[in-house]
Amino acid sequence: MGQESPATCGKCGNLFRVRQGGGFVFHLLHCDTCGEEKVVLFKELGEIHLRYLKGLPGPYSISTQEHDRHVRENYSGEPLSEEEYYGEVEKLAGECPCGGRFTMKARPRCPKCHSSKWTQDTGAHSQITTSGLTASTKLRELLHMITT
Repeated sequence: MGQESPATCGKCGNLFRVRQGGGFVFHLLHCDTCGEEKVVLFKELGEIHLRYLKGLPGPYSISTQEHDRHVRENYSGEPLSEEEYYGEVEKLAGECPCGGRFTMKARPRCPKCHSSKWTQDTGAHSQITTSGLTASTKLRELLHMITT
């Protein structure tokens, strides 16, 4: 599952929030060039996600275990491997406006200098960049759309 935490850029010293992973109903991808985030909802994936669930040895998450068990036992489609699934998710996510690709494995990047060299902070930030807050606000708005 996903997480959000404060980070410090190792190149420019910018303080920002790093979001990684996804959630119970979406994947969070990053651009492999600029670090821009893109949310892909499971419902957008449709059959692709069902085929992935079919191939898992257990539930995708504890909160979806009953649904996932039902899919594994009753869905008649062919299962997808994790590698095939990631490829399909990335294809659906498309290209970033910067020309990079949204990938499941791309590391988040500093919103100021786009460096992928950052450290997770164990202490709380007193200052977070405007671009970091903007990205977090976008994610909250997307989550609100999903749940309403």
